[in-house]
Amino acid sequence: MGKRTIIPTLKSTPARRGLSCLVLVAFGLGSSACFALDLMGPPASGVKQGQFHIGADYSYSQMDLELDAGRWVQYLDGVFSDSGDAVSFTLKDFETARLYASFGYGIADNWDVFVRLGGTDAQFGDSIWQDQERFDSGAQMAIGAGVKATFYEEGNLRLGALLQASWAEFDGELLAPHWAAADSVEMDVTEIQIAVGATCRLTDQVSIYGGPFFHLVDGELDDQLSEWTEDGLLTSHYSWSVQEDSTLGAYVGAQVELAENCSVNIECQLTSAAEAIAVGLLWRF
Repeated sequence: MGKRTIIPTLKSTPARRGLSCLVLVAFGLGSSACFALDLMGPPASGVKQGQFHIGADYSYSQMDLELDAGRWVQYLDGVFSDSGDAVSFTLKDFETARLYASFGYGIADNWDVFVRLGGTDAQFGDSIWQDQERFDSGAQMAIGAGVKATFYEEGNLRLGALLQASWAEFDGELLAPHWAAADSVEMDVTEIQIAVGATCRLTDQVSIYGGPFFHLVDGELDDQLSEWTEDGLLTSHYSWSVQEDSTLGAYVGAQVELAENCSVNIECQLTSAAEAIAVGLLWRF
């Protein structure tokens, strides 16, 4: 069974358009994971007022994403032919990797802000059409920013919160070896993570941290394919709203001081629809 005959749209169309209308595309992202669950680190400020920090962050995640509010439009030889609603679906096992360089500044003893710039990569395989298809975005740009605040500190315990956001735009192809041509995919995604939690210092070199967090994703996926029919060149354009499949999760991590003002973080993040591991190196000066 070919990919054009697997998933129907919601609107009935004439028989001659049937095979070409039955198209479902998925990104591949990036977001992200295109979506990636970015490194969060301790949920509290880690620098003093006027202090800078630079670092490198890496994260790998696998998640499920909801694509809904879909629409499709068709053009025959460049002339409008038909349109309708596209079915919603869940994209399973969307894998992303992301690498950032970060730069931050302590605007107060209990409050710091940071920005990130880096690259991301996303892929999935055989999860939409179950037709041996695969998506690989290749390297794409990603940017992010955030803020951390400490609202309680006593002895070896700190309580705080963080808010961070990232954005990425992905262009790529969804292709199976036996398809005549690939689907062209574009995705624009904004991702937000909000966490509260505790950081507990166990020794002078080691701290553990964690707490609950919200993971929010908002974006749009556009897919376009063209194929020759007996009536001419049929171009189909699909678009969906992209949302996360789950919003509430928890994370836990450890921070190890490698040297004075230099530390490394490693953490695990988990929701009912996503899991991620992340590591980061931070230097304060």
